[in-house]
Amino acid sequence: MIRKPKFCSIEVSYECILRCKMCYMWKNQRMPDELNIDEWKRAICSLKKFTGPNCSINITGGEPLLKKQVIDLVKFINQEGFLDVSMTTNGFLIDKEMARSLSDAGLRMISLSLDSSNQQIHDNIRGVPGAGKKVMDAIEYFSLHRGSLEKIGIQTIIMEPNIDTIIDLAKWADKSKISVYFMAVVKPLCLLLPDTWHIDSEFAYLWPKEEKKINNLLDALIKFKKDGIDIGNSIAQLEAFKCYFADPNEFVKKKRNCRMGDGMLKIGPQGEVALCAEKGSIGNVRKNEIEDIWWSEPANRVREEIDSCRMNCPQLINCYFEE
Repeated sequence: MIRKPKFCSIEVSYECILRCKMCYMWKNQRMPDELNIDEWKRAICSLKKFTGPNCSINITGGEPLLKKQVIDLVKFINQEGFLDVSMTTNGFLIDKEMARSLSDAGLRMISLSLDSSNQQIHDNIRGVPGAGKKVMDAIEYFSLHRGSLEKIGIQTIIMEPNIDTIIDLAKWADKSKISVYFMAVVKPLCLLLPDTWHIDSEFAYLWPKEEKKINNLLDALIKFKKDGIDIGNSIAQLEAFKCYFADPNEFVKKKRNCRMGDGMLKIGPQGEVALCAEKGSIGNVRKNEIEDIWWSEPANRVREEIDSCRMNCPQLINCYFEE
């Protein structure tokens, strides 16, 4: 039994203005023939026709705020009555006016990338001076004018360069009354690297070096969670991080099931629809209705591939973790 989509990620642009050490999407140029905002609105209408309003939509990228008229898109999704609309952003382009516009447009949650409350460490990881201050300022702007915002959150990647500052970050987030969602560092995006990247590549410096140290950190975060600090991860996921950091090439592949073909989909900048980023397109919103794409033969074929997939996929430890 395949469920209709309950979650849809719309990737409005693959461009980015930061130079992150664990993601090389910033090397992308603007894609030719990207969907314009009117085409995105038609895609949203197609989604609602299929799912009704009971679907959560996350606007992401790249950096979604590089997309012209993206605030109009937020407003449109809200007016269509969807369950909620959120945005994931690095925060670099957010000023007072932008924060107010997003809040007033109907955004329910804003998730900002912040890897350390030490701005110098965050700037080093993200590759652009001042990136940390931009995020801190954005949080303040949203806090002063929440509008429709129900939650202000940060996403933090646990890795060697910031491991000593994670506890302070969690305490700062609690004091600032914002939520924090932790992710485990994975193979840098948009690069072809071997599965042993964390040991014998130029990016090995991102991988936590001491297992005892990372386990102590995760135990501390679990305690924070039990004590009521607003940590978005479940305790089961934080425990799973221990297994992952002990051996990233064994944990996911052998002990996790994948539900990527059921209940969720993503739409890329050119309208390509996918169930799994590794399995290619199952259709395009420019050519077909989302309902037809969802039940199509290419979609069913990808679901069969997902069922038998043994790829060590980082999605299963981070964004799409299931207990």
